[in-house]
Amino acid sequence: MDFRKDYIGKSILIVGGGTSTLDRNWDKLDYDFLWTCNDFYKNDKVLSKKIDLYQLGYETDITSKVLMDKLKADKPFVYYEPEHFRNNKEKSDEFIAFKEYIDTPILAMNIDLDEVQYNPAQKSGATFRMILLAMQATRARKVNFVGFDGFNKEFSNAHAFSGRVGLKDTDTRRDWNDSIHSYVNVFVDAYTVLASLEDNNRLRNLGEGLDYNLGTELSKKYFPLSKDIYETIR
Repeated sequence: MDFRKDYIGKSILIVGGGTSTLDRNWDKLDYDFLWTCNDFYKNDKVLSKKIDLYQLGYETDITSKVLMDKLKADKPFVYYEPEHFRNNKEKSDEFIAFKEYIDTPILAMNIDLDEVQYNPAQKSGATFRMILLAMQATRARKVNFVGFDGFNKEFSNAHAFSGRVGLKDTDTRRDWNDSIHSYVNVFVDAYTVLASLEDNNRLRNLGEGLDYNLGTELSKKYFPLSKDIYETIR
């Protein structure tokens, strides 16, 4: 896939694992290409859509027949980020079998974070990096995204892919707003990075206005949803 050629003047919809993927009718939005990541295949709504780009996560079960069949059928652009893979997983027998089954190239590609890698924003996850990739490497007319949220203060919202409510037992970051790497600071910093982009008018935060969407105030200020888009997806 040629990032500069294929997306010129088109619209991209990036679907992440945040709760707004469950709570917004993003599938009613007009878009040309859909990008997603990690365990999207556990969400029936996302699974039913044509996938054009897929970011493979380290913890994703690459033996899942559902995932493998979907990628084999859709033939999306597939990549993993070496900086986020551990223990040479890409050299494992499982990974080799996965690649052979889906019959699709899998590229090793790190997203250019530049100075962002030193900010709290770099901990905000795969969806943020896909948004940066779309903004850096394409000339898409619109970069819509959903499922890039964080948590509400009660940690009562659910993950869109796993269905898990709140934090995992293994999550080491437990605070909502009490440290530099709290959920509030991490997501506000990520949205600050997006707001600082010269062409931020290409962005649409489809989770804007939801209580767990920690970037709402910034997106409202710098790239607000229009009334017609809000009415379409709410």
